[in-house]
Amino acid sequence: MLTTRVGGPLDAPVVARLWAAADAARRAAAGAGPHTEATAEARTLRMLAGTGSLLVVAEAEGEPAAMTVVVQALARDGAGDPIPGLAHVTMVAVDPSRWGLGLGAAVVTRAQAEARGLGYTQAQLWTQQSNARADRLYRRLGWTLSGRTNTDEHGEPIRHYVRAL
Repeated sequence: MLTTRVGGPLDAPVVARLWAAADAARRAAAGAGPHTEATAEARTLRMLAGTGSLLVVAEAEGEPAAMTVVVQALARDGAGDPIPGLAHVTMVAVDPSRWGLGLGAAVVTRAQAEARGLGYTQAQLWTQQSNARADRLYRRLGWTLSGRTNTDEHGEPIRHYVRAL
C-alpha cells in the first residue's frame, strides 16, 4: 500500500540514503560519478533546515520509497530574496528498485498540494537535461519548460520547469 506524508528532520538519515541511491542510479545512467552518502545527508539536512521547508515522503509497505522537498524560492536562483508566492521543489527521488511505479508522481502531487495549502500560487524546479524519466513525469503533471537552462554544482546541464498551483 502506498501512502504519502509530510516528514521532518527525524526522517533525514533515511531519506538522505534514498536520495543518494536514486541520484547514484541516475548519474550512473548518465555516465557521471555518484555523490557520497555523507554529502546526500548534509544536503538533505540543509534543505530541511530552511525556514518553511517541507519534506514529502511516500511509503510503500511502510518503508520510505520516494521523497521531495519544497522550499521558498529565492531570486537569483537561490542567492537572493524570497520570491512571494513561488515554491521551489527540489530533491525529487524514488528508490531505483521502484522506478516506474508512480511514486514520483505521488510525492510531487502531494508536494504541490502542500505548497498550495501554504499559500504558494506557483512552483518551479530544475532537473538534469539527461533525465528523460523526470521530464516525462513533470510534463505529465502539468509542468512546462520555462526556457531557462544552467549547469548544476557538478557541471551537469539542467533545465527549469514551472507550474501554477
